[in-house]
Amino acid sequence: MKKKSWLLLSTLAVSVTLAACGGNQTETKVETKNPEVIEHEGTVIPGGTLKYAIVASSPNKGVLIDELSQDTGDSAVIGFIDESMFEWDENRKLVNTGLASLDIDVDAKTITVKLNKEDYKWSDGQPVTIDDYIFATHAIGNKDYPGVRYDDDYRNIVGMEEYHAGTAESISGMKKVDDYTVVISYKEMTPSMQLAGGALSAYIMPKHIFESIPITEWESSEYVRGTKHVGLGAFKVKAITPGEAVTVERNEYYYKGAAKLDGAVIEVVSPQNIVSEMKAGNYDIASMPASQYTTYADADNFSLAGALASSYEYVAFHLGKFDKASGKNIYDPNSKMADKSLRQAMGYALDIDQVGEALYNGLMRNANSLIIPFFKDVTDTELAGYSYKPDEAKKILDEAGYKDVDGDGLRENPKGEKLSINFAARTRDDANEALVQQYLEWWKAIGLDVKLYTGRTLEFNSFYDKLEADDPEIDMYAGGWSTGYDPNPSGLYGEEAQFNMTRFVSDENTRLLNQIASLEAFDEKKNKEFYKEWQQYAFDEAFAIPTITGDSVTAVNKRVKYYDTILGSEKSSLHNLELTADKGQAATN
Repeated sequence: MKKKSWLLLSTLAVSVTLAACGGNQTETKVETKNPEVIEHEGTVIPGGTLKYAIVASSPNKGVLIDELSQDTGDSAVIGFIDESMFEWDENRKLVNTGLASLDIDVDAKTITVKLNKEDYKWSDGQPVTIDDYIFATHAIGNKDYPGVRYDDDYRNIVGMEEYHAGTAESISGMKKVDDYTVVISYKEMTPSMQLAGGALSAYIMPKHIFESIPITEWESSEYVRGTKHVGLGAFKVKAITPGEAVTVERNEYYYKGAAKLDGAVIEVVSPQNIVSEMKAGNYDIASMPASQYTTYADADNFSLAGALASSYEYVAFHLGKFDKASGKNIYDPNSKMADKSLRQAMGYALDIDQVGEALYNGLMRNANSLIIPFFKDVTDTELAGYSYKPDEAKKILDEAGYKDVDGDGLRENPKGEKLSINFAARTRDDANEALVQQYLEWWKAIGLDVKLYTGRTLEFNSFYDKLEADDPEIDMYAGGWSTGYDPNPSGLYGEEAQFNMTRFVSDENTRLLNQIASLEAFDEKKNKEFYKEWQQYAFDEAFAIPTITGDSVTAVNKRVKYYDTILGSEKSSLHNLELTADKGQAATN
């Protein structure tokens, strides 16, 4: 999985980042509690303003270009005001609609990208050309690029590493054919190139804006954080309240035609308030917290749309550091949590099935693998995963030499030294706070002294800042990934992945990840086999233990005419949304 974000993505405003090989493999159907399609009665009104809620416990960072954004709050806003180069179908496979088409030549190791029309315009009226696409790729490959998108997929482009090192003025593997076409040459071809958000870059940015701004100043620019933003979305920025709200209006130059709505107000709403706000009719669309399902399931002013979540929660272990000079994760075999027996025991101590029922009303389930059921073509449904086996956990610890030497009920390490583990978690909602405390109790029950880092959960942005900086006081942590549409795990757990905040690295892990990205993996049977091998290895090594995944639930006010959660659906794309009233319906029950 590549180029992730850190919150649950709403179906509406996803900025695509991942994909998997579609095909005819045997799939296990997992049913969601709520339907995929919502249709409401009523006569459509002309225009109108949509009220969209970003459900989050922290303010948005306000970085409004995909090339630099790192969380789904910003990605939700970007979904209104910008677009990627490609569209995809219900199997997450790229299709030749949208802004551009692609032609993959595996034998020649090239992909030809061509804009589908020659009259596209940015939201400021300036023409779109293939130079904008080429420029975005060069930006991400620039040695001064301040974002986190530069990874193996970019290094795989012929000439990219020379350009990144400053020994070449441009990327030799990007050959412009004309103003609308480029041919990209690769060192190796990989199945992820076929898929949404996979190995083929989908980023495009207005060269006429950013070429005159030093790349190190982009993030503070009004074109990134302010009303001067220029994009390709159905809407354009009208007003911003930093961290809290963005108001957008119709983009007259949108390449699919003018949006049916006049605009939208996009606001951050806390998980604690979203139910009452939706019942009051103050918002039209919101991703709802599973932990509060019983409080809104029967509301009569909105409907619920379901989908398998492209996200999961996990606990992981801090096992090294990221070396900026080499661009690689450095595994430390002497780190406190380096013993995989300790990690495995901590996985078996958790009763996640109980969590799914008690805290999340059955909408969340134990995740047996880091490749979740959303990726139904490659998830290993036969993998046992970590389930609640406290006796097994104690046995593993005993055999590995973690024993209570001094009789205080807590285990020392194999050297007989006191073992105290610092555990970090992000602040979210009341259910998450309860879950974090339950983790500590379960680990104490098997004799481990695990303390919450700083004594409390951390504000979302601060939490990830500390993980990225490899805070030495953090031994392990609980996080969450929104996977996007590509199951390839190299972007999260690879040697050169900045998102690999476990810093786990091994020759075998690298071999298995390379196998997933190999030419052999274009064969669907081999692809599934390779994914299965990595899932088993990740389970054994337990550098990251998946905990919960399940259904995403989207509330849709009854003044929204139609909405669905079907992948690749054009009917519920932003420019097609319609309203049947000037303001949202309020609940009567």
